[in-house]
Amino acid sequence: MKLLCSVSSPNRGTVAERRLVIKMLKMGVHPKAIFHDLYVPKKNGEFSQIDIVVATPQGLLAIEVKDYSGWLFGNEKQRYWTQILNYGKEKYRFYNPIMQNAGHLKALREQSEQFAHLPIYNVVLFAGNCTLKEIDYSSENTFVGYTSDISYVLKEASKFRLAQYTDKREVAQLLRRAVENGDNPRIVATHIASVQKKNIGQPQPTINWQFGIFRFNWRQFTKF
Repeated sequence: MKLLCSVSSPNRGTVAERRLVIKMLKMGVHPKAIFHDLYVPKKNGEFSQIDIVVATPQGLLAIEVKDYSGWLFGNEKQRYWTQILNYGKEKYRFYNPIMQNAGHLKALREQSEQFAHLPIYNVVLFAGNCTLKEIDYSSENTFVGYTSDISYVLKEASKFRLAQYTDKREVAQLLRRAVENGDNPRIVATHIASVQKKNIGQPQPTINWQFGIFRFNWRQFTKF
């Protein structure tokens, strides 16, 4: 709890997000480099909710945390991915988390001229008892895996060239302000209503699915 409170609070985000924050802190990531449960303003007046942003010397890691069970299928270009439960008897669809997080990256880039040119990485990590059966993507600034892969993600990111920060204070201030937006009940309620309207939240049941042959295939985090 003491570690968590150095970054966030017990009532922010999901359990999976808070556990990931604690894991990074135990790995030695500085508390001031981790920003949890951000509400970033968009040009249309809405807000983009980002689970976690980690500021590194190589740029920003925008992390989307998903807590699902079952088998998961999808690729970068599909609008919806598939969740299979109960040995194939139940099928659900959920909004492509790579696309979802790409929207978060876009909102971050709109914050200032500096943000527009910073390397920002699209990181999607799954918690829970799930298996990524076939997840296909090719964008070089993207990584999809499990929350247990966070040490690998941070290690690989540390190998990239240093980002050209022009004003680190501005970066920290804008990210902290986005976290503070989450303390505003009006902003949070408006965002939740918007997400529900767009069906970007919980997986939705689907029908008419036939079994195929799939293989486990996920790309490693590559240079931006």
